Amino acid sequence: MYTGELVRLRALEMSDLDDILKFYNTLELRRFLGPPIVRSRRCMEQWLQKVSIWSPWRDGHLYLAVEEKGTKEFLGVARIEDLRLPHNRGEVGISIYNPEKRGKGYGTDAMLVLLGVGFEILGLNSIYLDTMEDNKRSIEVYEKIGFKRVGLLRETEYMDGAHKDLLIMDILRKEFIEKYPDGTFKDSQ
Repeated sequence: MYTGELVRLRALEMSDLDDILKFYNTLELRRFLGPPIVRSRRCMEQWLQKVSIWSPWRDGHLYLAVEEKGTKEFLGVARIEDLRLPHNRGEVGISIYNPEKRGKGYGTDAMLVLLGVGFEILGLNSIYLDTMEDNKRSIEVYEKIGFKRVGLLRETEYMDGAHKDLLIMDILRKEFIEKYPDGTFKDSQ
């Protein structure tokens, strides 16, 4: 378990399924997570079974639950995917599912903890993400954390009846350590 100021990242468990399904099939959340296709309980159960046993080194992915530090309330999912060795790079993403919990610093704290895991635990050198170019709130957060804009995939995402651009951002280990020399997560003991 990796603990930040507001959140803890922990292993996903099958017991998280009901919390995931409370908000997963909402258009508001799905429009930022990929195609807004609804998923059945059975589909999500199979997904959760799969991602909860993935090994970052064997499977190239690490999925973690995001929970509120004090209450242990399930907030969403944090992920590092597409881990590439020997290049030591990966892609990150954070999803805070409950709209009432967004804009309160949980996503920022979860991203900082996730970057700490990527750089300090997994030994990555470069971490990137992509986001819809019109996702202004998230882009501001990513830039505040230290991500840099590095590219644009033009009209690659189809959402709300139009093709939209996908912004690519990254952060290097040396940039992260310079900005956060004391790290971003604590031992949860």
